[in-house]
Amino acid sequence: MTVVQPVDVATPNWSVQRRRRFPSDRWGTLICRAVWDEAPDVRSFLLTPADDSRIEHEPGQFLTVRIDTPDAALERCYTIASSAARDSGVEITVKRQAGPGAAQLHDMLVPGARIEAFGPSGRFGPTAWPGSRYALIAAGSGVTPMLSILRTAADKGIDLDAVLIQVAPTRAAMIAADDLRALARRLPRLVVHHLPTREVGAARPDADILARLLPDIADRTVLCCGPQPFMEMVRETARRAGVPPDAYGEESFDFSSPQPEITPAADTITRQITYARSGRSFACAETSTILGAARAAGLPMPSSCARGMCGTCKTFKHSGEVTLAHEGGIRQREIDRGFILPCVSRPLTDIVLDC
Repeated sequence: MTVVQPVDVATPNWSVQRRRRFPSDRWGTLICRAVWDEAPDVRSFLLTPADDSRIEHEPGQFLTVRIDTPDAALERCYTIASSAARDSGVEITVKRQAGPGAAQLHDMLVPGARIEAFGPSGRFGPTAWPGSRYALIAAGSGVTPMLSILRTAADKGIDLDAVLIQVAPTRAAMIAADDLRALARRLPRLVVHHLPTREVGAARPDADILARLLPDIADRTVLCCGPQPFMEMVRETARRAGVPPDAYGEESFDFSSPQPEITPAADTITRQITYARSGRSFACAETSTILGAARAAGLPMPSSCARGMCGTCKTFKHSGEVTLAHEGGIRQREIDRGFILPCVSRPLTDIVLDC
């Protein structure tokens, strides 16, 4: 992230015109236009393309941003929290956490600062999991994709039948609580349950609580986002309640356990990975993941968990064979159609990807 002389954010551009599209398949520059606090240690940022292009996304997608830290440049994924019905800019909501990344955003991303971004990317949300009735279950900052879904429905006049369960330590820590009250007025069939876990008389959500709040969960499309143990509980509860696998989706940005890269031996076979759309290519040892080799070659590829769990790097493979050991981030029917997760795929032959 590079901080520059602030641009003139006091003089708004009110013109309405058809603009070219912000490219989602390569890095581009966004300017921070506004910053505000959502909850303790949680801050939202309004970002617009530096070239005034329009930035389009689907509700539930994320941006990958490049953050300069004292040690190295990091890439981190943040879900877009704003409505997909608006294309002049996007909002991301970031919780300050220990470790590099989020703290730098809180400290350095001020109005006028520029940041490099890749995307929007990802296949989480109602486009990937269509349904007529939804259960949106979120913990902490996992509520951000749910906010995009609800804000999009309100802006498009969609009569959305949805139950939102929002989990946070306290009511003061509930992200966008005021906005959710306003959205409930605009979406008559939206029911919102706030579950504080650290207040007097509160309890951590479990299968019994979900069954009480969602007695018809088996008849809804369930979308979940939050810490991994929380999602595991929700996933198992939904499975036992009879939610079919194709009606359950989740998003995770868990960086804790990426697939280890294996140092290739001198006689390791190297394969060629080619991007069909751009024509770019790079070498990848059979012992390396395609994502790891792409990053080593300096080529962009959106990713988040790097362990085959979230599915955000899912890519169509035009040709070639790989070994793929995932943790639920891709469905067998998608594999049968030719999709892979580059973060956990190692090449057995030369590969052509739809990038």
